[in-house]
Amino acid sequence: MKHLTVCILALASALSFFSVSGCIKESGAPILGQADSENVADQESDFQASYYYLMARLYEIKNETDLAQKALEKAIAKDPDSSFLQREYIICLQKQEKSGQAMALAQLLAEQYPDDVENLLLLARLKKGDEKDMTILLERILELAPEDKETFLRLGKVYMDEGMTLKAMNLFSRMASIFPDYYVAYFYLGEAQRIAGNPEAAKQSYLKTLELEPDLIEPSFRLVDVYKTMGEEKNKAEIIKVLKQVLSVDPGEERALIELGLLYFNAKDYQNADEMFAVLAREVRKNTDLVLNIAQILMPEDRYQDAVTVLSQIGKALPGNANINFFLGMAYEGLEKPDKAIECYLKVTPDHPQYKKTILSIAFLYKDMNRTVDAIQFLEQHHRQSPADIDITSYLASFYQENNSHDIAVTMLQSALKEAPQNTELLFKLGVVLDAAGQRRKSIETMKTIIRLDPEHASALNYLGYTYAEMGIHLDQALKLVQRALEIRPEDGYIMDSLGWVYFRKQAYDKAIFYLEKAVELSEYETVIAAHLADAYLKTGQREKAIAMYKKALDNAKPDHEKEIREIKEKLKNLENPVQ
Repeated sequence: MKHLTVCILALASALSFFSVSGCIKESGAPILGQADSENVADQESDFQASYYYLMARLYEIKNETDLAQKALEKAIAKDPDSSFLQREYIICLQKQEKSGQAMALAQLLAEQYPDDVENLLLLARLKKGDEKDMTILLERILELAPEDKETFLRLGKVYMDEGMTLKAMNLFSRMASIFPDYYVAYFYLGEAQRIAGNPEAAKQSYLKTLELEPDLIEPSFRLVDVYKTMGEEKNKAEIIKVLKQVLSVDPGEERALIELGLLYFNAKDYQNADEMFAVLAREVRKNTDLVLNIAQILMPEDRYQDAVTVLSQIGKALPGNANINFFLGMAYEGLEKPDKAIECYLKVTPDHPQYKKTILSIAFLYKDMNRTVDAIQFLEQHHRQSPADIDITSYLASFYQENNSHDIAVTMLQSALKEAPQNTELLFKLGVVLDAAGQRRKSIETMKTIIRLDPEHASALNYLGYTYAEMGIHLDQALKLVQRALEIRPEDGYIMDSLGWVYFRKQAYDKAIFYLEKAVELSEYETVIAAHLADAYLKTGQREKAIAMYKKALDNAKPDHEKEIREIKEKLKNLENPVQ
């Protein structure tokens, strides 16, 4: 007991906790001289509330949140009017993921004390995700506490997230006038102005941000982006000035080195460009993962040529660097230069973590260049080296299938399945190949095997259901199979198409159209799916809609849709030139 008392006293001291007249008893301290029994009882109650609150804090430190909750309940029983204790209790519930209970109590507390800013702030935090209610709450809080920085920022971000850019600009402008030395206000004002398409105003706000905090990195890059929007060539000197300031703060900052290096390189100032790229190369030599950072900076914005320039230049100082060659290959793929991409991928060494991805990428690049034989030969070489590799085996079988070498594909998959008889990925591929080879009965049995092994295998469920629909058999079972698949992958356009096609085969054409219209949207009017919808329109007498959808199907057709293209053209011919 002595040890516990010492702990409590120490914690009370550390928390600077005001036991009687402070944060727990918010109705005020007792008046000196009032020593009647009621006042003594109040003081005793306050002491007990403080004791249980401190116990709750001790339990929280030990991550015993259930005991903390019980201690807070005892504290509230001793001091039921304390908003502070109520808030602590709600926070404790939230930590225990009792969100519904926490929300209900926070709502009740806010209604009981509608002008208590702390209660409203807590409710606003709990309503994160409910933007409408949170906006109303934050606006109310700002009325009650017009100089609360946190509320300004949170409300402004909500406005921006909800696309209310003008409201955000007005709010951050007001914030900047109240807190003229607060750089965050100017930064977010600049963000709102930039999003609103006012680069000149955004420039001034970012400049003010950097005037107050010259060493900030992110506002510096925002300013560079704004200068580029206003004309990179015209603002080159200002861009260089900003980037040099960033490098004076952090000499190894990748984005600044990249942007400055590219600026010099594109201006044919190769001496300064080489200096930037040499620094980058030194940084990469120390940490090869920085190559990933370079790729992530440039490629998501489709700056593939810039990525090629930067990676090629630093590659001169680091010849044979597998990471550089890997991302160079990706950049060339983005530029649709498959020969160059293959050249780079071939330089990636087997110890690279993405080595297998490069193998598969090379094979698909060959295939996309209509060099399927080269793709097969390339994968065969790696299959011989790693015969147990399921991915390589699976893709190689697919290429044989597409090359109409179905027997080879079947043999290869069956051989792999001897080593892994319950591998559903290999089994699914085998089922597809068997179907393409005209062995539909065996394909159906294979899909059934997959579903027995994995009842949640959406692809097998869908394939079997669609196969039944195509054959016009077991349509009730087909419906159940596809519905199960759609429950697992509700946003899959191909499964949605299967469901529509089952209804089509069941002659429930209105239901078929309902699901097929959803399917074409999800699949972006994929040829077969669009043709299915056109067929359904035709069955319900919507001739013009059918013609338009057949044409849409043709617009999206790919070279491997030869059979579908012939069928659709024949249908269009008959619709547009009916036999008299």
